[in-house]
Amino acid sequence: MKKLRILLAALFLATGAAAQSPTAYFMEGSTFRTQFNPAFAPLRGYFNIPVAGGIDANMNSTLGLGDVLYPRDGKLVTLFDRSVSANEALRNLKADNLLGTRMRTNLIGFGKYTRNRKNFWAFDINLHAEAELSLPKSLFEFVKRGEEGIIRDFGAALDSYLDAGFSYSFPLLGDKLYVGAKVKAVMGLARAKVNVDYMNVTMHEDRWAVVAKSSLDANIPDPEISYRADESHQPYFGINDIDVRSFKPAGFGFAVDLGATYDILPELQASLAITDLGFISWNKASSVQGYSSADIEYTGITVENGEAVSSPDFSFDDITRFRPREAASQNRMLHAALNAGAEYFMWDRRVGFGLLYRARFNDYKALHSVTGSVNFSPVRWFTLTAAYTLVGGRGNSLGLAMNLCPGWINFYVATDLATARFSPQFIPVKQRSANVTFGLGFPLGKRGLRVPDSKRS
Repeated sequence: MKKLRILLAALFLATGAAAQSPTAYFMEGSTFRTQFNPAFAPLRGYFNIPVAGGIDANMNSTLGLGDVLYPRDGKLVTLFDRSVSANEALRNLKADNLLGTRMRTNLIGFGKYTRNRKNFWAFDINLHAEAELSLPKSLFEFVKRGEEGIIRDFGAALDSYLDAGFSYSFPLLGDKLYVGAKVKAVMGLARAKVNVDYMNVTMHEDRWAVVAKSSLDANIPDPEISYRADESHQPYFGINDIDVRSFKPAGFGFAVDLGATYDILPELQASLAITDLGFISWNKASSVQGYSSADIEYTGITVENGEAVSSPDFSFDDITRFRPREAASQNRMLHAALNAGAEYFMWDRRVGFGLLYRARFNDYKALHSVTGSVNFSPVRWFTLTAAYTLVGGRGNSLGLAMNLCPGWINFYVATDLATARFSPQFIPVKQRSANVTFGLGFPLGKRGLRVPDSKRS
């Protein structure tokens, strides 16, 4: 189990990153833009500093952290704490509560214009980690109020993989249309989905009955499972019984990014792309499959005035005693994303007004967002951006970004945490979405001619 915890911690902490910040989408000079659309290109070629060349961190939730963390006696406690009343804990919860994080680190990245200074190619290697958590309100009502009922579909999903990609973009139709494509070889590191498909809670005068069905679907590098035996001498295992003997690929796959930009007018550009369109074939040797059917009774629960004042020693380990299923290889799609944008330029492209629609297709639910931005570039190598993003069902955020790309450095940073309200523990308590993007590198070659040198020179 120790090696498994080390693996999961490494995948999430060592990446130090996440999905693309929409605030950076319209930053013309940024080397980061090609992650949104392979038809985009920076002002010049570049060589990213390994790891520091692209660090992205993103979180989206239907809840703010202030909905699950409460200050008590100078400390933060969760909504499960006895000091938090049921009404206080449940007032902001939705029927389905989702939390998602995406992580990306650019390990290696470089790109350059060809001789005509319009065609652009790039190569990069990136480490990705993604996680989703689904928690229905009925689960919290059960914990805080002792309410009986049926709880469905709560669980967690995790994916981590490495990709190596080559992109190329070029003009058509007299430079009005640019098309780009990126092909990526993908190596699966680990994935897991633990889901409680069904949990029926029935309250009786002297006992608490739980009937639950759960499932585990995972691919872990070189797994080792320590099986236990139940009262009927049948084998089972829990999540804590899974160990990792060695670190090696658990699968391989392929993906493409496709994109285009079109100048409808000299001052108006539209863009469209679909990214991460592909799959990973997870091998049989890494497969860990299990199912659980639990029928358990507890005693010791007390409910007074609509709140559970005492409860039995319940543990999710009781409903996640998995019986093994036959291992099998499987193909799983990556989480594809759709990006559609438009930007209108004024004053020789010194000011731009952008509008971006994004859709990301996740395990539990698709995530949709709309971003409006104002982009100010007094000179070609410097851009400031302010953006406002509406995330469907997950609140909104104000983002700020800066890109600096003179002849000796490429630097960009974007965040929406600058406007957040923080607790004394520096936790953004009201924020339902959070993005941090950072990159550092060096320019390569001459400046491209996609934007005429006479503009904002």
